[in-house]
Amino acid sequence: MNKAYLYQKANSLQRRDAKEVLEEFGHLMQWHVDREESILDVGCGSGDVLVDYLLPALPKTYSRVVGADISEQMVRYARDTYGHLKRVSFTTLDIEGEIPPEMPLSEPFNHITSFYCLHWVQDQKSAVQNIYNLLADDGDCLLAFLANMPIFEIYEQMARSIKWAPYMKDVHKFVSPYQHSEKPAEEFWDLMYSVGFTEIRIELKDNFFAYEGIDILKKSVRAINPFLERIPVTMHESFLNDYVSWVARMSLFEGENRIITPYKLLVAYGRK
Repeated sequence: MNKAYLYQKANSLQRRDAKEVLEEFGHLMQWHVDREESILDVGCGSGDVLVDYLLPALPKTYSRVVGADISEQMVRYARDTYGHLKRVSFTTLDIEGEIPPEMPLSEPFNHITSFYCLHWVQDQKSAVQNIYNLLADDGDCLLAFLANMPIFEIYEQMARSIKWAPYMKDVHKFVSPYQHSEKPAEEFWDLMYSVGFTEIRIELKDNFFAYEGIDILKKSVRAINPFLERIPVTMHESFLNDYVSWVARMSLFEGENRIITPYKLLVAYGRK
């Protein structure tokens, strides 16, 4: 997940969904064009979604936009690529950990967004509480993350194999906390309410994404898979081939080369 360059070249699913979420739910964000406002994007990754889709959706009067990610490599890449943009900065942040008191996180934000990040967070209560605490009074947030996806089931299955188990002992850290939940929308609504959010709106969207070829699928797996960095390079192709075998077992192929991946995307809005 720290391969920033590969990630930016293979994150078309994440880009598509972030764009659609902003188009469909962005109107819920209560922008104030009569004042300067600040925005925090949690889990900004390589920064391209923030720059390509979030910035154009903001009122021109914003004072600052901060992209934050747990990966130092992602943050370095974002700074190197987009550091020339005025009023935009990038910083490291573990959203389920203790929030550092220094700038640029020392002052509250009027708005917080997060796209394709929170499904990697196991301590959901701490993450949602931190988002709430980082907001200014009357601030709001728009969050989108995976509730359920075949990739997580494939991880769990491969982690049970003798061949890959030594490299995937902590597989649970890389599976959405809602993967096996029967009511993920209700669970997240309750969580947001418990930390103090109001005007909560939750929608669970049934989506799918098509990978037009096995090579494209493999490139995507290389970019986001958290286990390959632990596996000897000589075994990478074997890992990817076993991954594709599980895709076939789960009947995700349409024809010989096209892979259809169904998933549930949870979109949440709340106000402090």
